[in-house]
Amino acid sequence: MKLRKLLPLMVMFSLSVSTSFAAQFIDVTSDTYNQIWSVGQSYKTDRKLENPVNYGVELRSGAGGAAVLVTPGTITKYIAYSKDERLIFPGEAFKSAVVNSNDYVYIATYAMHLKNPLAGTVAQQIPSQRLLIEKDGKYIMPEQMNSVIYDAMPHSYAIVYYAFPKNVVLNAPYTIKFINGNGDKIEIPITTEKIADIIDKENNLVFKSN
Repeated sequence: MKLRKLLPLMVMFSLSVSTSFAAQFIDVTSDTYNQIWSVGQSYKTDRKLENPVNYGVELRSGAGGAAVLVTPGTITKYIAYSKDERLIFPGEAFKSAVVNSNDYVYIATYAMHLKNPLAGTVAQQIPSQRLLIEKDGKYIMPEQMNSVIYDAMPHSYAIVYYAFPKNVVLNAPYTIKFINGNGDKIEIPITTEKIADIIDKENNLVFKSN
């Protein structure tokens, strides 16, 4: 009897483990591109249009050094609803670039849009200088974002895009380290639990409708 009770629990555990490891960022194929684009076309954001949280999952907030994780899926949706207001006219070259970039995701650092209510001025926004991933005592250096995608993306908020292979970003634990515009070193620890949360938020961001 004990064995019979134990087996279903073992099966449930194995299903739970396999399901958690199966969690993944949205892959953008020709079909899913059109689905995501359709969702994006009818989407309206309640934030400033080029605010990075519109197209990325927040990794860190704060004036000292904010960062988001951007994926092909979040890019596709964002461009679909922002293109006209941002005077962007993506064609087949953009679609092809996104579909062929599923192996990469992007850690994007940016400066918060901070106003001085007394002076009526905006704090200077300075881009980050360097960023890397440290894992097991070794440094993993970023690559460049595809130029077609880069040209379509926002460049306000002193944003800087750092491309990493998707399998590197999924392989937690590790620490994201970067030097912000003021010369301060910022560290963002990424755990397996954090990655699971990021994936969940990315999936939701891609397919969320108004």
